[in-house]
Amino acid sequence: MSIILVTEEAIPPVYRFSLTESLAKELARRGIEVYLACRRGDGEFSYAGIHYEPVDVKGWSLFDLRKRAEANLRLLIKVIRLLRTKDIKLVYGWWPILFFARLYGSPVVADMPEFIDVMYRSFNKPLSRLLSPFLRLFQKSVARMSRAVITESDIARAVWASRGIDYSKTYAIPYGVDVDFFVSAVPDGDFRREYGISEKDKVIMYHGDIGIDDGVDILIKATEGIGAKIVIIGDGDPKYMRYLLSISHSDIIFTGWIPYRMIPGILKSADVYVAPFRSSLYTNSTCPLKIMEAMAAGLPLIVSELHTMSKYLKDGENSLFFKPSDVIDLRKKISLLLSSETMRKTFEQRGIETVKKYFDHNLRISQEADLLMRYL
Repeated sequence: MSIILVTEEAIPPVYRFSLTESLAKELARRGIEVYLACRRGDGEFSYAGIHYEPVDVKGWSLFDLRKRAEANLRLLIKVIRLLRTKDIKLVYGWWPILFFARLYGSPVVADMPEFIDVMYRSFNKPLSRLLSPFLRLFQKSVARMSRAVITESDIARAVWASRGIDYSKTYAIPYGVDVDFFVSAVPDGDFRREYGISEKDKVIMYHGDIGIDDGVDILIKATEGIGAKIVIIGDGDPKYMRYLLSISHSDIIFTGWIPYRMIPGILKSADVYVAPFRSSLYTNSTCPLKIMEAMAAGLPLIVSELHTMSKYLKDGENSLFFKPSDVIDLRKKISLLLSSETMRKTFEQRGIETVKKYFDHNLRISQEADLLMRYL
């Protein structure tokens, strides 16, 4: 039996963890012939039972629509060629490509961790009010033609049902993280020295994509004069990033993207992690990797009180909640956590326990592989 896994992710990973890589290896271990269509990543990739089918996209940026269009076109050509020349039983993964794979006649299963119309607005893309309804219709069309739709939460399943998708063919499987990769890392002292952060300085950290719903502007406003360095790793839409720079204060440090292999040690060099999300359909229906990675690195966590993550995080037990978009409340919670070493130590241990219990990537991969085996 053969399957195509298609993803925009770079494999081997460059700036973020690849669940698709882990899934490909698990399916190969189960005796499935896997064709892995992806962007070419950092170094070479080889694994028994996996046909590595990368595409090259120079100057890739998640926020450059032209580069994303180029990547999707190259991935589409790759998938169509595989469908024409190989005996493929199923295509799974990055859902826009699945529309064309299904038109070509292949059965498909869609990975839909977010709602594209909401994400398009969140990342401040052109003509969002005009294009969002068409993106919503496009994604709904792919969901309808898929044998199954994998989401991250029950609320996402309910939304798809409200949009006319059969509830019985939707599944909620939270994303996962390579817990051992983060737990085993040691703090990166060179990172502090590179950015002029002394050993005495407290460090608050955020990392990952930076969209409007991620609320980094709220974090900036809440931390002026708080007595800590605020390190923001990652990037976003240029217009939004210019706004963030315009409201920044002297303790804010923007690093841009940092290679994924360095992230665990860098996270461990911080004292507190803040996930300052606004409340939206996107943030209430997903389990962001950045939160999982922070917990796996043993960082005490402050996070917006949101629907899905509140199922796994408990205010005052393994994290602190603040009211979404409330700058004053966030500032109070940051001050509280910075002032209490006992609370930080408690959250550190309980956070690691939480991420091992719910978000180890092996849990996600096992469920995902089981589901795909049903449709092969």
